[in-house]
Amino acid sequence: MASPIDPPTHARLRQSFLLGLARQPLAVPPALAALLPQGREPALPLLALAAQWQRFAGAPAPVADTVPDAARRLHQDARPILPEPARRALKALARSVEKSLASNVLPLALRRIQAAGCRLHPFDLPAFLPHVKANAEDLGLAERAFLALVAADADDDAAKGLFFERITAENWTTFPKAQRRAFVAGLRRDDPAAGRALIESVWKSEPAPVRAALLDALAVGLGPDDQAFLESLGADRADSVKQIAAQLLARIADRGAHGTRLTEAAQCFKRAGSLLAKIGLAAATTLTFKLSSDGLNWQETEALRERLFGGLQLGALATAVGAPPELLIAALPLSEHRVLTLLLDAAAAEGDDDAVLRIIGARLETTEALSGYTLMALAAKARQPLAPADAERVIASSGWTKAVQDLAEATTPAAQKDDGRLVLMAALMPSATISAFMASLAALPLSTTRAAKDFTDLVLALPT
Repeated sequence: MASPIDPPTHARLRQSFLLGLARQPLAVPPALAALLPQGREPALPLLALAAQWQRFAGAPAPVADTVPDAARRLHQDARPILPEPARRALKALARSVEKSLASNVLPLALRRIQAAGCRLHPFDLPAFLPHVKANAEDLGLAERAFLALVAADADDDAAKGLFFERITAENWTTFPKAQRRAFVAGLRRDDPAAGRALIESVWKSEPAPVRAALLDALAVGLGPDDQAFLESLGADRADSVKQIAAQLLARIADRGAHGTRLTEAAQCFKRAGSLLAKIGLAAATTLTFKLSSDGLNWQETEALRERLFGGLQLGALATAVGAPPELLIAALPLSEHRVLTLLLDAAAAEGDDDAVLRIIGARLETTEALSGYTLMALAAKARQPLAPADAERVIASSGWTKAVQDLAEATTPAAQKDDGRLVLMAALMPSATISAFMASLAALPLSTTRAAKDFTDLVLALPT
């Protein structure tokens, strides 16, 4: 005998009882009208019948959603998951670091993890999502897949590049723009024409932010062959693209004028010392830096810094000045942080990580008073820790000694709080100098050094 209650009928009855009969009046199914007691309220019999049907017939089995391809790809990442001791140290660091510093420190911790060839445990990805996004150039397969899973929009930049272990000329357009920019820059180091051709092949189909990022990669291996393409961008619809193109054209023109920009930049460094040093008969004792910006307003002065030092390699500048690169960095006053940043960016664009680390090490070693702000700006540029010899010199420098001493002599808990100088210095330390680094903090209370110690614990727990 067929049941007079079928699934659609049961669903309507259940909805009425859940919402309330005042909101959704009960409609008696025609098949049951003759079976119900006449002249009586049908609600209770129908409630009993619906309950019995649900008990014996049962609700239909739920249909399982298909597993997203991104979820499968997340678990296909070949890198090993972070070892448990390192995972505990990372979680401890996330708890101990000041909230105002987390957005600077935790991306550096993730960078060290990725450099060690590991990936986060899938359960930890949600907690570190903002910091994973901050490492856009270092995303592996698992991170890209997770970002695609949580992306609100299917066209989100994070959803691209899911299905490939590594970026190549065949799949590069499916990756986020930061990785695309880094790929083109790397290609242009070996073959500038091939890198430019890759940009030209997708230029008309890309939005302005992507075009600007790709054009910035053209600074690597920049030469006269790039001039025609850059000149064609004078009518581009995006002002940001036109500005970058104009800057690159100015650099090409300067090289054609026999390096007048390099000469001007070198003239900003003046020798100071004995009379013999000034006439070139003895080594100069010091260098000083003075930008020829008299009569210029702030915007004009910034434009002058960009014109002289944008894209300029430190080695070429040191040759033009006739002094070691370390002396040039030492000569830059703290007020000329923009010049230092331009030199760092030029070295990073060329993929010269050694030059980046030399600049950072020289800056830290010669800075008389290290602050959290100074270290924050420098640590963000470092793609890897300092060389052990450079790290040892920084730890032994007067600037670092004074920074630690100032914290040790503070009289209030608020004044003893790490403003970032300790934990960010820990982020720059190679594993070989961690013992010496922690020994330099021996005079400080544990509450001050907790985040720095957690960072070093993470580094020591990573596979070598």
